[in-house]
Amino acid sequence: MSLRDRIIEADDIGKELLEVPQWGITLEMRTMSAIQRSRMLQICTTDDGAVDLDQLYPMLCIATVFDPESGEQVFSEEDIGVLQEKSAAALEFVATRAMEMSGMTAKAVDDEGKDS
Repeated sequence: MSLRDRIIEADDIGKELLEVPQWGITLEMRTMSAIQRSRMLQICTTDDGAVDLDQLYPMLCIATVFDPESGEQVFSEEDIGVLQEKSAAALEFVATRAMEMSGMTAKAVDDEGKDS
């Protein structure tokens, strides 16, 4: 099998369980695909290039939160308003882990470099 084929066939979407104490539940978190991350960043970037945090954290939850029992995505874009009304601490907790898992933080980049 060629290197290209091995890369294409690799199951590289990470999954982990995350306990969210504020909600009293455990979620399945998944890394975003490259296209999901690009689309989310386009939606969450304002015309002047700033990040719209009102959109970013809910969008991160929408893209990465799954039901650990069914494997189904928990939220859709229709839930942005509902998520914006949830605890800031809980939403930031989930969003921060989503960013770390998807390589969107300086810490995630540093951690990846340590593995090589």
